[in-house]
Amino acid sequence: MQNEILIKNVKQIANIRQSGKYLTALLHLLYTKAKAGISLIELEFVAEHYIKTNKLKWAFKWYQWFPANLCLSVNDCVVHGIPDGYVLKNGDLLKIDCWITYNGWITDSAITIVIWWEAANPLGYELAKATKKSLDESIKHIWPGKAIFEYSHSVYQIMTNAWFSVLGKLTWHGVGNKVHEAPHIYNTPNPEMKKIFFQPGMVLAFEPITAISSTDFVNRAGNDWNLYCKGKDLWAQREYTILITETWYEILSWITEDLF
Repeated sequence: MQNEILIKNVKQIANIRQSGKYLTALLHLLYTKAKAGISLIELEFVAEHYIKTNKLKWAFKWYQWFPANLCLSVNDCVVHGIPDGYVLKNGDLLKIDCWITYNGWITDSAITIVIWWEAANPLGYELAKATKKSLDESIKHIWPGKAIFEYSHSVYQIMTNAWFSVLGKLTWHGVGNKVHEAPHIYNTPNPEMKKIFFQPGMVLAFEPITAISSTDFVNRAGNDWNLYCKGKDLWAQREYTILITETWYEILSWITEDLF
């Protein structure tokens, strides 16, 4: 796994950094548009228009035949929700996962939001809040030469201490040249993560994937993509693209406003 990790050079990092700026702006735009009454496919059209207007390219659309730019997953849908005619309503827990390609280089980020405000779905709000905290606190463990295990252990500990679950089979990953690159990293304290170390020039999409109580998922949508919590409970996701630097880290794409 270590030998497959792509270390980016200065020119490549510059392109990825610019890609991240575009992606962060798109996340903000989608956040402002995600209100009760809008359909998932309408949010997809917003992303499509943004990509074309800024002369960018999609990264996930048609990746392994996925038919859209965005993964839009609602409530108990875990990941890879295909945008459709579902109309958002107050209290829905929406996960927006998106990618941008700039000059051939890709960034990947995701947010989880409660439609309307926290009172519409207090439990979903607390799950989303804890998931964001698990990422924000755990990236403090990023240091060149440090085992990735300590980051993964931190995510798991923060979520379980908050009485929530982590979906252990789903991983985060390298990104930049491709949508998914090595290493593929668990959000649980898997012993394999003790063998992988942060290195300067790595670009990684850090992505806690959590649930109220489920630890596994099922496919019940009739397609190869939409995955659902096995216990039919809510799930959440938060994702930043991060560059490992010589001394620490740099966040390249995220939603910068503090939603919580």
